[in-house]
Amino acid sequence: MKILKLSLAISIIQLFCLHQINAENLNAVRVIVNGEIITEFDIQTRAYEAFRIAAQKYTEAGLESKKQEIIQNVIDELIDRKILVQEAKKLLVDNPELSEQIEKGVDTFVKGAVDQVGSVYKFYELANKQGINPLKKRAELKDDLLIEEIMRKNVYRKIIVTPKEIKRYYQDHIDEFSMKGSMSFRHILIKRSSYGSDKEAKVAAEDLLNRLKNGEDFDTLAKEHSGGPHADRGGLWGFDEVEGFRKDLVATISHLKEGEISNVKKSSLGFHIFKIEEIVQAQTLSFMKVQDEIRNTLFREKFVTEKKEYLNKLRKNVVIKRY
Repeated sequence: MKILKLSLAISIIQLFCLHQINAENLNAVRVIVNGEIITEFDIQTRAYEAFRIAAQKYTEAGLESKKQEIIQNVIDELIDRKILVQEAKKLLVDNPELSEQIEKGVDTFVKGAVDQVGSVYKFYELANKQGINPLKKRAELKDDLLIEEIMRKNVYRKIIVTPKEIKRYYQDHIDEFSMKGSMSFRHILIKRSSYGSDKEAKVAAEDLLNRLKNGEDFDTLAKEHSGGPHADRGGLWGFDEVEGFRKDLVATISHLKEGEISNVKKSSLGFHIFKIEEIVQAQTLSFMKVQDEIRNTLFREKFVTEKKEYLNKLRKNVVIKRY
């Protein structure tokens, strides 16, 4: 993890150096949108966060190959933000009440943040430690609320998710809402190779089975006698791990109940004893339980499309200069 963080820091430094060809310092102008400037600093700030998120998804090599794409996406996001804020500010000209509403929204948010940390002094102290300019952050928050307002007016209202669409999605993606049955168990293996004959190994396994039936702890006996994987943790195989266990042996214990101990099972390795820890029954989530989740999914999909169309429409009247 430390290496990955170091790699991320190096990538961002390299990124900064890459743009020195066209930008002598962080105040250099990179893009102008209808007369409003996007600086190198703006891009670097947003790119750092984008790289931090990408570092959680990609390997070091993958992150390197994505560098230019991430930077371009950051620039496009900043341009889109400028366009939306500029368009949203037009609403304030004819609607003074909206301006007051936005200011109250910002005040409410800031007050909530101050209340959370305990005092205004503490709020500013924490902001300074994190390298945040509270006044700039307030302006950004105001822009966020303006964008939300224009999204509500020109995008959200156009999005309609019908009951028929929700039902169709459920039917077409039923596998997403289905859970197959699974189990976890404990396992003891008495290896044939540890004894002189099959008979001796089987006798040892049956002796352990009798001790288990008489109340001795499976966990303890597995640690002491099992020659199989996971013996050090009492022979426990979790739900995901059971997928990698021998299918033929799992099939022989599939009828057992939670807490039940199997008879001795024979395989090419030796003799096995199982105890069922937990069983999860196969099930399909009902439509009623997932319809809200589906509605949100469809809304998000339509939002992406509608927002893109709206921005394309706005861009026709926007002058964008890149440097």
